[in-house]
Amino acid sequence: MKQEKNELSNDDLTPLLYYIHEYHEGDLLSFSNSLDKVVFMFHFLIEDTFTDFERQNCCHNLFELKEAVMEIYLNMEKSI
Repeated sequence: MKQEKNELSNDDLTPLLYYIHEYHEGDLLSFSNSLDKVVFMFHFLIEDTFTDFERQNCCHNLFELKEAVMEIYLNMEKSI
């Protein structure tokens, strides 16, 4: 089966996994906390930096990423 152009494979996520291991020592909770801080900091940017819609979309994407990371973390905890 041929992979579509926009389809991700596990190998495509290697840089993200490297980042988590390199900068958060593989600690998904640390990475999750960093995402929370980024969302919090969005509220202190100058109002005209982003439109309300852009800010909402960025925060939504970060929360979705955090939710996925926490799901992985919880699944890892269950398997221990």
